[in-house]
Amino acid sequence: MLSRVADSLYWMGRYIERAEHTSRLLAVRLESMVEQSKEDADRAWARLAAALSAEESAAQSHDAFAVTSALSFSRYNPSSLLNSLCFARDNARQVREQLSTEVWEHLNRLYLRLQPVTIESVWVHQPARLFRDSLEDLYMLGGVIFTTLRHDEGWYFLELGRYIERAQLVSHLLAIYFGARPHPELTAAPKYHDWLGLLKYCTAFEPYCKEHTAAIQPERIAEFLLFDPEFPHSVKFAVDRMRDALAHVAPGAPPQRRAACERLAGRLKAAVDFGQIDELIAGSIDAFLVEIARQCEEIHEAVYAAYIAYGAETVL
Repeated sequence: MLSRVADSLYWMGRYIERAEHTSRLLAVRLESMVEQSKEDADRAWARLAAALSAEESAAQSHDAFAVTSALSFSRYNPSSLLNSLCFARDNARQVREQLSTEVWEHLNRLYLRLQPVTIESVWVHQPARLFRDSLEDLYMLGGVIFTTLRHDEGWYFLELGRYIERAQLVSHLLAIYFGARPHPELTAAPKYHDWLGLLKYCTAFEPYCKEHTAAIQPERIAEFLLFDPEFPHSVKFAVDRMRDALAHVAPGAPPQRRAACERLAGRLKAAVDFGQIDELIAGSIDAFLVEIARQCEEIHEAVYAAYIAYGAETVL
């Protein structure tokens, strides 16, 4: 596989995951606005803005309209929903021959539907509905990708990008709730509705209740979203799939070029496999979550160095 093809598929997976994450968080936050007081809602919007790396001005305003606008349709926020879909579409267009017609048409149709939308046009008519519909379209896109593409090397580059992005996004979201808060306004401890919102942000409310009953306990939420091996939006699940994907990309590459990626992925997997929630809650969970994000970034850089951005002298 050409390195430029691997690069585009990898980033396509990352941007689709980012768009899905943003759509889900916005839909859940807008749907739960009526359940909180103004002070609690302001803090919830600040947490959301911090979790999605929104523009600083939007994060400080605590205004639902401003934050939603910055996270959804802003051309200046590279992580906004519209920009994530735009970047995913651009990468898909560069490797059109690697994708099925169904994948391209579904992604293209979703982008073209959202591209002319403005926050003003949807704010007065159930804005949560727009993001819920976009989320359902992205879920459908994931199914189309799974069922219409060959699960070959290109597929695993898509999976690698998707799960690196998911591990980083979920660990960063957990850091907002468990101590590593980047804004002074977030020093207040989360309340019941905040913990409930965190579970819904990760599509985890019903799976959590089936595993731990409906008793909302922060340490159990942290354990579930970090270490559950069977829940698709847990950090452990993402790390396991990331390591599986790495084992299937570039199978013909020399062992020395694969070694750094495999070593870093194995180190991250060991940290997640043997992490103990009691020890983390006692005082080191901030550092643990930051370390997960840092190791994901190291894996990203190692993948680029080994398979995408290497020079001719590396091959020679």
